[in-house]
Amino acid sequence: MLPDRLVTLLVVAGYLLALIVAGAYVTRRSKGFSDYVTGGGKIPAWMLALSFMANFVSSNSFVGHAGKSHEVGLGWCVVAGFLVVACALSFHLFAPRFAEFARTNGALTLPDFFERRFGSRPLAVLVQWIVVATTVLYVLAVLRGTALVVASGLGLSYSAALLVVYLVTIVYCLLGGLWADVLTDVVQSVVLLVGAGLLFVAVVSASPDPAAPAPPPLRPLSIAQLVAVGLSGAVKLVADPKQVMVFYAFGDGAQARRFRHFAPLLLLVVLGCLFPVGYLARSLLPLVRDADEVVPQLVFERGLLGAAFGPIFLVALLAASMSSLDSALLVVASCLEKHVVAPLARREPSEGRTRVILFLVATLVLALSFRPLGDIVSLSTLAGALLGASLLPILCVGLFVDAPIPPRVALVSLTLGLLGALAGKLGPKALGLRSPWLQDIFVGLLLATLPLVVHWVRRPRAPVSVPG
Repeated sequence: MLPDRLVTLLVVAGYLLALIVAGAYVTRRSKGFSDYVTGGGKIPAWMLALSFMANFVSSNSFVGHAGKSHEVGLGWCVVAGFLVVACALSFHLFAPRFAEFARTNGALTLPDFFERRFGSRPLAVLVQWIVVATTVLYVLAVLRGTALVVASGLGLSYSAALLVVYLVTIVYCLLGGLWADVLTDVVQSVVLLVGAGLLFVAVVSASPDPAAPAPPPLRPLSIAQLVAVGLSGAVKLVADPKQVMVFYAFGDGAQARRFRHFAPLLLLVVLGCLFPVGYLARSLLPLVRDADEVVPQLVFERGLLGAAFGPIFLVALLAASMSSLDSALLVVASCLEKHVVAPLARREPSEGRTRVILFLVATLVLALSFRPLGDIVSLSTLAGALLGASLLPILCVGLFVDAPIPPRVALVSLTLGLLGALAGKLGPKALGLRSPWLQDIFVGLLLATLPLVVHWVRRPRAPVSVPG
């Protein structure tokens, strides 16, 4: 067992060292805040397309979503369908418009879009805090999933694994910014495909133990619950500031359209391999305490493909996590610097201060992760519901409707969407309501859309001229 662990440790150490070297290599490309957070418009479009796909996949997919079907069945694949559709919509509809908006307005963050499209600084500040809070929740989910697998693969405690992931993420993110993120995402995309494919083949090919007990009955989710989870993930990914940062980096709409089919197809392959894994493993692991532990047990305790597979899978998981952690932390740090710290200091946004903020935010997330606030799927779903419900309706209006929208209407929409998502999360249980359609994402989207509909109905109409 010790030689196997040593091999795993050496492979993982080599991979993590490569990330750090990549970050150090691209540091010289960063010549200011804009270069650090968007690449200065110099990143090739094909690299951005691969990065976009890699950002869609994280430890949430490899651990949380892959294990969830162990308890709820193949119906869980409906959620994967929502995510693939969201990826296609993002690239076909949102990417070109965001790229053009950034080129003509000099936008660098998602709050920049709201401030310049609706002409409201308070609106941008509210968006900034929504982005920061929901992204931190998402990072908590990713960090937990990564630490669980690192702990199983390297024989570490959960706390020690958290520290390992934290240290590598800090060094890697502080060095390179978006260039480092995208450069390693290109390699990580290949690792993700290989890791997901091997995991699927391993589970399908494995033989169950005849003496093993029968797995417990499935606890399938209702259609409403599946749609709610899928929609939460989908709307988050459509409105995700991590993805918007990639869209800004394209430079113009033509570049964004060139690879619009590439990312959705690759994502379909990866998620198609991952989401059925838990269900297919029910006969291999009939009894598990937590769905989040299904994949780590399959790979490191049962040893599905022997010693060679453990390092490959662990690197695949780290690839998925790093591609999400670095961009998510970069989003939080850039928003706080541009919309909080720089205005308070009455100075231009600074790359150096952004690095310091990134370090502080990552350290805060590490401290919160020692006692997890929830399981992987719950945290990522809540983050998606809060972000998507509050931002998506007004974001769609801002991108696809040319007519001016008063800032107060946008502010009311955001506020109602946020409060609606919270009410949908907490209200039904507190009031004893059991309808599966009373979900956070449904309530939030409905309330966020109402002010926009009312404004559209009551907007002044141009007088119709009657020919004389």
